[in-house]
Amino acid sequence: MGGFVEDNHVPGILWDLNQRFGPGDGINEMVALQQNFAVFSPQHSLRDSFSLLNIGPVENWRQRRGWYVYLDSLKAMPSDEPGKYAHDRLIEVLDNNLRSANPQPVHFTVHSISDDPGLRVSAGAQPLAYSVQVFLTISFPTDPLKGAAAATG
Repeated sequence: MGGFVEDNHVPGILWDLNQRFGPGDGINEMVALQQNFAVFSPQHSLRDSFSLLNIGPVENWRQRRGWYVYLDSLKAMPSDEPGKYAHDRLIEVLDNNLRSANPQPVHFTVHSISDDPGLRVSAGAQPLAYSVQVFLTISFPTDPLKGAAAATG
C-alpha cells in the first residue's frame, strides 16, 4: 500500500478487510462490535482499530508495521470530503455506516494516487462485476514510491 507494504501482502490486507466487512455475518459482526465497543471513533486511531480487528499481515511483522505506518500516513492525505483528512474521513464513514439503520457491507479497494490523491468513498456502489450486491466502497490512495523506506525498516 503505497510502498509501505510489499506488493504481495496488499491482496491479503484487502481480503481481510473485505471479509471482515463483507455481506452477511461479516458486516453483522462489525455492527455489533461497533455498538458495543465503538471500534471506529475519534478516540481511536485507524492503527489501533485495525490492530484490534487483526487486520494486516500476521506472518510478517515488518509488513504489519508498514501497514500501520500507511494507516498513520492517512492523517496527512486528503479525502473526497473537502477539508477532511483521509484518516478522519475513514473513521467517520465506518462509524456512520456501522451505526446506521441499514448498514451496507463495505468493499475496500485501491487506486493510484496519481489519479486521485485522496481516499474515495462511494455509497450504493456495485464494485464487483460478478455480483449484484450493493456496497459502501472505500478506495485507498496508493503510490508505489511513497514510503518505500518505511516498509524495509
